Amino acid sequence: MKPIIAITMGDPCGIGPEVIVKGLRDKGLYQVCQPLVIGNTMVMREAAAHFAPEILIRAVQKVSEAEFQPGQLDILDQNAGDETPEEPSFLPGVLNRHAAQAALKAIKTAAALALARDIHGIATAPINKEGMKDIGFAFPGHTEYFAKAANTDHFGMMMVGGRLKIMLTSIHIPLKDAIAQLNPDDLLNTLRLTGAALKQDFGLTRPHIAVAGLNPHAGERGLLGQEEKDSVLPAIQAAQKEGLHVSGPYPADTLFYKLQQQQFDAAVALYHDQALIPIKLIAFGNAVNLTAGLPFIRTSVDHGTAFDIAGQGIADPGSLQAAVRLAAVMASHRYAPLKNKKF
Repeated sequence: MKPIIAITMGDPCGIGPEVIVKGLRDKGLYQVCQPLVIGNTMVMREAAAHFAPEILIRAVQKVSEAEFQPGQLDILDQNAGDETPEEPSFLPGVLNRHAAQAALKAIKTAAALALARDIHGIATAPINKEGMKDIGFAFPGHTEYFAKAANTDHFGMMMVGGRLKIMLTSIHIPLKDAIAQLNPDDLLNTLRLTGAALKQDFGLTRPHIAVAGLNPHAGERGLLGQEEKDSVLPAIQAAQKEGLHVSGPYPADTLFYKLQQQQFDAAVALYHDQALIPIKLIAFGNAVNLTAGLPFIRTSVDHGTAFDIAGQGIADPGSLQAAVRLAAVMASHRYAPLKNKKF
């Protein structure tokens, strides 16, 4: 059987519904997975009417009712919450408390289904962080919420695009804090997460992981900084003792070229932009963010809600399609062979 991949609607005032209906016009996605959208049926019908009129929207109340047919989107129907109107109005590009509540309910439903093993993976459309904060969402984003729902403290963000797979050591914190917090123990945990993800979800038997240096020329043996000697090398050596195929640190100005040339299976970056710059240079609009360390598969688009273009019909569905496809590939490795709905 093909894996069931749940796609959360994201903020209905952003481009999430648009990229979902446009992206799932691709019948090829139905050849690799069974996509199920979790969200508001009204919102998805309006999106289809405007951006993909050939798509039929079909509401279901549980996963077992879905038919997973090309040209038809099964929507696991969600409302914004009992205290809100049954069908609130969502205007493109306008912050809306009900929209954030609808996005959150879809996320919660997806997490519950994944933990119950009713679905094989989740691909998330973007949420608006300002809107989520306004309703009391106490997490920086999806990644941290799913980790809390799964009761795990050991998780990480990996970006995948083109031939690049790059794990981040730190995510959304100031650069000065990323440098100050760099330490061998946390980096070792990141290396373990990377190795486990590459084996479990990409089917690599003994992946080769490269580690980026923090300073120019990877510190030039201490001449350009001590972080490599104090924090990076000890973590690499500890990982090697555990049997992981890890090398580095490599100067970041050449590492990602070598990764693109497939000299390594993945790289570990030491701060957010060190990872995101090469990913967006190589695969802008088609990159995928995945969360390693969860007991279920979660991928996401590499863009935000794009309120500035919401409702205009110009949003590119490429990253959404890539996120769904990658979740299906990961499921084929993690749950192979897929035989039953319950797994």
